[in-house]
Amino acid sequence: ETTGGAASGEKTTLSMMVFPSTENYETINAKFLEQNPDLAEKVDFEVQLGGSGDGDVADKLRLALTSGENVPDIVRLNYTQLPEFAKAGVLYPLDDYIAEYEDRIIDAAKSIMKYDDTYYALPREVKPKVWFYRADIFEECGVDVREVKTIDEFIAAGEKIREKYPNACMENYNVPTQGYDFMMMLSGTGAGFCDENGNYNLASNEDVKLTFERMKKLYDSDVMSSAAEWSADWTPAFDNGEIVSQLIGGWFKTDFKNFNLESQKGKWAMAPWPEEIREGSDAGGAIWVIPAAARNKELAAEIMTKMCFDEEAARIIFDVTGVLPALKSAAEDEYYNGDNEYYACSLGKVNSEAMEYLKIFPYNPASSQEQKIVLQYLDEYLQENMTLDEALKAAQDDMINQIGNPFE
Repeated sequence: ETTGGAASGEKTTLSMMVFPSTENYETINAKFLEQNPDLAEKVDFEVQLGGSGDGDVADKLRLALTSGENVPDIVRLNYTQLPEFAKAGVLYPLDDYIAEYEDRIIDAAKSIMKYDDTYYALPREVKPKVWFYRADIFEECGVDVREVKTIDEFIAAGEKIREKYPNACMENYNVPTQGYDFMMMLSGTGAGFCDENGNYNLASNEDVKLTFERMKKLYDSDVMSSAAEWSADWTPAFDNGEIVSQLIGGWFKTDFKNFNLESQKGKWAMAPWPEEIREGSDAGGAIWVIPAAARNKELAAEIMTKMCFDEEAARIIFDVTGVLPALKSAAEDEYYNGDNEYYACSLGKVNSEAMEYLKIFPYNPASSQEQKIVLQYLDEYLQENMTLDEALKAAQDDMINQIGNPFE
């Protein structure tokens, strides 16, 4: 049972809410406590599944904060939600805990840890855009990912591969659109949905229009798989050679390995996205936050700061997940930059290169609501139920009517 201030000799249980599964977190926590026996004497973890995605966890956190009951000590979100919860004043500030580590942290990580110059989050993973591809098939078909610069060339590469592998697909953009697919594409343009004063203007924003058009070009191409992400069809599509490429976030290296596809071991490599669309990120990154209403917020902050920035803890996390630490020292550390036992490339080297193109969408306190609205009308456009201008105008009108000003 969680205790607000454990008596001497008693352990405090820290509740940790995560997605999309608990296994990796339980493994990391156990290894971390084994590595730190002094902490193991006073702390253990209870890992709770908050849902399949960050939106599910955010919904549960909102409910817990409203009711004041079962507020978790540690919550896994994406940077997408940080402005909402930080502006609402429901997160525990972490500046005092981060101070001793601050000089060691990469700037990209700091950018997803702050709101209004206060640290409210710890980095679970900075998430640049990474292109996963079947290195063996690409080489056999004479496709060099470094020569694929544009969306048109990406589609052409897929068509070339299909000459030898007729069922091979380069991506699986479907309806309903995955939010991270659209936001990764949009984030590299620098566009937002409103101006700095909170006036929605996406209907006239050329970069938002361009992103809709890019999504449709890929959706309409002949190199898309119908296997929807996170469906029962997705994993088999990798195993049987239907999906030979994914434009996705760097986080996918962990999930793909967890698919346990022995037939795919050593066949997949990674690179930055094609030049035309390589800038951006997936939600900036994955973060940990500690609610101000959590019973054990001080202890949770102390433990999680060490887990995120301690050199030995970083190696545990890398060994379990492949996630690179948010530490400057990792860039030159052979531990992270050597050959990988599962992938046909070095995780560290690819991640470092992709990080050069990291851009973060200008998230605001209403970003979760904005995304739901814009994705609804993107799907209408993709299915040709609405023109581009109609879809963008409808999305803008809904944001104005349902949100008003996202900063108020």
